[in-house]
Amino acid sequence: MKPFRHTLKVTLEDIYNNKKTKIAVNRERICNKCDGKGGKDGAVKKCTPCQGRGMVTKMQQLGPGYYTQSTQPCDECNGKGEVINEKDRCKTCIGKKVMKEKKIIDAEIDKGAPNGQAYHFYGEADEFPGAEAGDVIIIVQEQPHKLFKRKGADLLMEKSITLLQALTGVDFVFEHLDGTKIRVKNEPGNVIKPEEIKTVKEKGLPFHKKTYDFGNLYIVFKVEFPK
Repeated sequence: MKPFRHTLKVTLEDIYNNKKTKIAVNRERICNKCDGKGGKDGAVKKCTPCQGRGMVTKMQQLGPGYYTQSTQPCDECNGKGEVINEKDRCKTCIGKKVMKEKKIIDAEIDKGAPNGQAYHFYGEADEFPGAEAGDVIIIVQEQPHKLFKRKGADLLMEKSITLLQALTGVDFVFEHLDGTKIRVKNEPGNVIKPEEIKTVKEKGLPFHKKTYDFGNLYIVFKVEFPK
């Protein structure tokens, strides 16, 4: 069966803090009343018009001596290749062999998970008699952040400062992805040049599958000159 793909929108906070969520999947599963037979034993018969193929070939006359040929689903069995007498059908699935149900899947996003990371839940999607159940695939879709930009495990942050601050020093606080407050201060007399980058070590994202190591945070200073 085809896999069920679900895109999960996540924030940098989710990626930093190891998001746990629940995903609802509407799927078809084999009817447990008839064990996927669709009715009583021997009730399922091969469709005669299509000989069990589910498709029939029809000829249509377009004009004197002109015909067209087309293959289409069989009307008798609706393309299933088999028929079940109404009186012998399973009363639970009405002869469909499967029932719709909702499945709640617990999903956990790894710390530092890359954008596009896929998580497979094998056999949790649709199933049908004689076919292997499909998989549920959850794909991480990282959303833009209002403060940080990401590059791997590193974070980039732009900070606008006045010319006076560039000449005399900066002292400000911002909130990191885990809610902690980080203070950034430079020594008076250290002039900050336009586009100068300050590195705050190990204040980036955790490395994927190596969460005890962190990337760096890079602050790019944008100096606003008086008009």
